[in-house]
Amino acid sequence: MGVVGGVFASPVARATPAEIFGAGPRSIALAGSGTSLELGPESALLNPATLAGPGDKQLELGFRVSRFSLDLERSGVTEPYPVGLSRGLMIGVLAPLSRGRVCTGFGLFAETPPDFVVRASIPFDDTPTFPLLVGRAQALDLGAGLGARLGPISLGVGVRALAALSGSVSVAEEGGATSTGVGTRLLPAWAPVVGAALDLGELGRAGLALRSVLRADFDVDVAATTLGPIGIAPLNVEGVAAYEPLRVDLELSRDFGALSLVLGARYERWSAFDGWVGPTIECPASRPRCGTPPPPPPDYSDVVSPRVGASYRFTLRPVALTARAGYTLAPTPAPEQRGPKNELDATRHGVAAGYSLELPAWLLPLRLDAAFRFDLLAPRTHVKRDAASGPPLRTSGSVQTILFGAGVKL
Repeated sequence: MGVVGGVFASPVARATPAEIFGAGPRSIALAGSGTSLELGPESALLNPATLAGPGDKQLELGFRVSRFSLDLERSGVTEPYPVGLSRGLMIGVLAPLSRGRVCTGFGLFAETPPDFVVRASIPFDDTPTFPLLVGRAQALDLGAGLGARLGPISLGVGVRALAALSGSVSVAEEGGATSTGVGTRLLPAWAPVVGAALDLGELGRAGLALRSVLRADFDVDVAATTLGPIGIAPLNVEGVAAYEPLRVDLELSRDFGALSLVLGARYERWSAFDGWVGPTIECPASRPRCGTPPPPPPDYSDVVSPRVGASYRFTLRPVALTARAGYTLAPTPAPEQRGPKNELDATRHGVAAGYSLELPAWLLPLRLDAAFRFDLLAPRTHVKRDAASGPPLRTSGSVQTILFGAGVKL
C-alpha cells in the first residue's frame, strides 16, 4: 500500500470553498448571502436567476487566502492541527444577452487553487481529519448560469462543475529492482442548478435556489503483482474527492434608502451521504466473499444554516463606497465520534465584513473589493465508547479568510 499512499499523499479535498465562505468578495463580506441580490458574476454560483439584472458586461478577478488555526486536545495534551494555507484564484464574467421586455444574461464564475485541480486521500481511521472544513476549502469550483427576467419575475438555470479522478497503479519487479507506473485522468462531475427571484416592490426582493448533489469521485486500480515471495492481490482504491449535498437557499432582502438588509437560510441534505471511502478489494462475480466490506456510513444529519447581512452605500464624490457585514451559523452535520473513526467537525459561527470602492465611470470603470471573514469553531468533545477506540478528543479553533478583488465594467 506504500505506492497507493504515495499517490494520495495530498491533503483531502472534500468539496468547494464557495459553500463555506461565499462565492466571491461581496458574498463573502455578507457571510455567504446573495441569493436574492444582483452580485454580477458571483450570482452564477449563488442564484442564476439574478444574472438577468445588471445591464453591463463585467469582469471580476480575486485572490483568497484562508488560514486555519485548529487545536486538538488528546490525553490532556493540546497541539495545533497541522494544515497549510488554503488559497484560491477567482475569475468571473457576466454578459447581458438581451434587453427589452425580456432581459437575459449569462454568467460564469470559477475559483481554483493555484497549484492543483483535484486532490484526494484515504487516511487511517484513527487519524484526526476535518473533512467538512479543511478539505472543502481546497478544490476547483466552477459555475455557469443563464438568467431571464420578465417584469418582476426572474428565472435561471445553471450548472456547477468539479473534477473527478480516475487512474491506475502498477508495480513490477525486474532484475531485482522494483518499478512503478501511475496513470490518472480527470473527468467532469457536475450538478444542475435552478433559481428564481421575485421583485416584491416596497417589500424588497426574494430569491430561491436549488442545487442537486454535487459529487466528484476518485477511482484508482492497483494491478495484481508479485514482489519476490509476496503476492499482492488486485486492489481498488475508491472514494469521494469532493461532495456537496442537495442544497436549498431561500433569502429576502430589502432596501431602506442607502441601507440594505438581508435575511436568509440554507438547507443541506447531508443524511443521504454514504461516506468518503469505498471497499478496498472488490470481488469478481465468481467469488462474492473475497472482498473487504464497505465502511459504515458516517451518519450525517440534515442541517439548516441561517444568516443575516447588511450593506450601506456611502456617496463620497467622485467615488462610491459600499460597506458590508454579515453573520451565519453553520451547524455541523457530523455526529460525535465515539468509535475508532476521527472525522472531526464542529458548529461554526461566521462573522464577515468588507467593502467595495467604485471609481467614476469617466475616470475608470473599476471597482475594488475586499472582504474578511472569521469563523469560530464551537468547542466540541468526542468521548469514545471504549478504550480500544482511543482517548477522548476535544477540538476548537478558528478560520481567518481574507480576499481582495477587482471588477471592471466593459
